[in-house]
Amino acid sequence: MRIGVTVGNGAVGRVVRIVGGPRELAGKILHPSHRSDRGAVARFAQEARVTAALRHRNIVEILGHQTIDGESVLLMEFVDGPTLAQIIARRAPLPDREVLELLRGIAAGLAHAHAQGVIHRDLKPANVLIDRDGTPKIADFGMARGASLGDDDGDAFTVLGTPDYMAPECLDPLAVDGRSDLYALGCIAHELLTGSPPFSGATPHSILRAHREDEPPPLPAAVRGDLSALVGALLAKSPGRRPQAATAVMGTLDRMLADEQVALAVRDGTHRANCAVCSRALLPGVAACLLCGQSLLRREAGHAKVVVTGPGEIGDKLDNNLRLRLHDFLAAEPELGLRGTKAMRKRIPRLPFVLATGIGRAQADAMVVALAKLGITAEVVEGWAYGLPAMRSKALRLSGRMGVIAATSAPALFNSGAGIFVWLVGGIGLAVGAAVVSASSVTRPAEDRPTIPPAIRAALSRTVSALPAVTTGRHRETVHAVAERALALAARPELAGDDVYTELARAIDAATVAAGSLDGLDRRLGAGLGGVTEDARDLLRARDLWAQRLQRVLAELEVLELRLVQARARPAASEELTDLRAQIEALEEVQRR
Repeated sequence: MRIGVTVGNGAVGRVVRIVGGPRELAGKILHPSHRSDRGAVARFAQEARVTAALRHRNIVEILGHQTIDGESVLLMEFVDGPTLAQIIARRAPLPDREVLELLRGIAAGLAHAHAQGVIHRDLKPANVLIDRDGTPKIADFGMARGASLGDDDGDAFTVLGTPDYMAPECLDPLAVDGRSDLYALGCIAHELLTGSPPFSGATPHSILRAHREDEPPPLPAAVRGDLSALVGALLAKSPGRRPQAATAVMGTLDRMLADEQVALAVRDGTHRANCAVCSRALLPGVAACLLCGQSLLRREAGHAKVVVTGPGEIGDKLDNNLRLRLHDFLAAEPELGLRGTKAMRKRIPRLPFVLATGIGRAQADAMVVALAKLGITAEVVEGWAYGLPAMRSKALRLSGRMGVIAATSAPALFNSGAGIFVWLVGGIGLAVGAAVVSASSVTRPAEDRPTIPPAIRAALSRTVSALPAVTTGRHRETVHAVAERALALAARPELAGDDVYTELARAIDAATVAAGSLDGLDRRLGAGLGGVTEDARDLLRARDLWAQRLQRVLAELEVLELRLVQARARPAASEELTDLRAQIEALEEVQRR
């Protein structure tokens, strides 16, 4: 064999034809300028190592290293066709049908790689080759790593990738898994349908910031709705809100290619209230925000009142921005069951004013803590609201004003002594009336509450109690994703039954324990993962067990949910429920170790 013509150039190497062998091959050769770069050399060697077991029609086959004409060459199958980047440059936006076929092939390649424990980490159009028959083949596994961190080297903890296609979690190497590749697939899908990736910027930092913080631009209206929904799901900021496995994406694309309209589960939170502190979706019937740790606010009858006292002086109107935030806070706390928040939207109350009445002391204290996070000061009063000094002062001020009005408008009555009566009674009446008007935006708690099976409600209560100890946001998000899917499944009448509710409750409990364990392991591992010691490897292997089992529970919940979306019959989910039970038992076994 000998080196033929160059067919492509990259940042660190070139691709050449290898001629004279039994089959047509390609070879990758490092540029001379990078042969002294230890990182580039290591990744060059790693590509052959991590892809040794990958044999799939949607992955470029790697045959290993060989010295040819004095050069160290990474041998691979020769793909006679353009890259996906070249196709996008020439023809994008592409028709929906062609996009579905391309995505299906890439998802199939990812599913095979992930099943073999390989995460690509640099999936992009330039790394997808298109064969003569239109088959997409994933190439360039130079930045790939094993799904198991405990058996990898220090390079696994280096931030790598191309900013246009990097998932929000990629800046934290511990958070990267197969779902990060699925986010990159969503970026590719967006580019196929529009001609450009979802986010752009003047610098890599600005692009990465956009991935973390900005919403992707909408796809053209001509794109079929279920494809648009799939792209949106792939581009979810939180890994827990994306499809949980490439195999699930393949199944969805297969149904689309069969011209079935696929109804994907909606997880954008727009149909539910959002947390007033972190502005993210609250789960219906769950008495806390699982994402930010917002104080427990639950319905609890009692004799306490919450009185807003600031910021500001007695008699001042509440700052308008705070008023709007307060309105949103009240509307976003469905578990409190407070009604009549429309008045708060229209009227600016004066300080102090009664915000809520007829609630328990614990609930009132929790409201005060939550309001403080909004920049609003409040106090709890049990009994008569005018026992609070600020309320008495407000009443005296208003009664004084009423007295002045009475003195100027009815001097005869005032001189005769009747004005004193108007002053006292009218002033106090006005003060009480003002307080009542101020408080009318929020009434006593409503009595209705979401119907959640007792087993699941008890599991959610345990989760709410345990999550304050979990400090890492991504682990909270995973528990939120498990709880969200469990609640969605529990609400389906075709799944009604104690056996199903018990398994869903077990899934929530197992996810909560796993999140706490992963959080503790991450704290022990710390940030210094550049040099991996044997002790750190032991921790990483323990972490692998937790993370992999927890993701499988999520994946089984998703399979069950998606299957029910398509086939609305209880028998359709029996096999998936058995698989879910097996994954929960496996995770519980990890917990017992």
